Amino acid sequence: MNGLLLSLRNEKGLVFGVLTTGLWLFFGSAWLSDLSQPVWAGLYFSWLFLSILWLSFGVVRHADALAIRLGEPYGTIVLTLAVIGIEVAMIAAVSLTGKVHPGLARDTMFSVVMIVLTGMLGGTLLAGGLRHHRQEYNLSGANAYLGVLVPLAVLTLIVPRFTQSAPGGNVSSLQAAFLLVTSAGLYVIF
Repeated sequence: MNGLLLSLRNEKGLVFGVLTTGLWLFFGSAWLSDLSQPVWAGLYFSWLFLSILWLSFGVVRHADALAIRLGEPYGTIVLTLAVIGIEVAMIAAVSLTGKVHPGLARDTMFSVVMIVLTGMLGGTLLAGGLRHHRQEYNLSGANAYLGVLVPLAVLTLIVPRFTQSAPGGNVSSLQAAFLLVTSAGLYVIF
């Protein structure tokens, strides 16, 4: 019993997330029924945003600890799958609520790609330049990263919009199989 309490003390984010989930399951519809006061809307948004952020960092912390234990290349795969899992959960949560919007998942993935390309990559280069002034970087690693990310983005975000093999801008089964095999091949090569 003491071990469980010690574990829960170390996992304050998880306890906070479970309590938040329970409170929103029972009282969420009542809280959201009247959002005429901007202060309450801002508080609810801040509460949920900080909860999601805290829990996401907890997942990444656990994935990082597991990655250190497993070593390379399995550690990188664990971290990648953890981040992808968080992204898929967020996209699924947004897609399953509200009005039907078929392009929402595609637009969300496009946003993720742009954030990774401009925000993460540019932010790290800027922070490294400010801190170290002159820095060495692995050109082959950056080329491999961009060499996989750009074709994946083009194949999954741009090509389906310009094909007319299935009604509604969807891809046919043959195109879906091609995209699946190509994506898996790029991932294996990377």
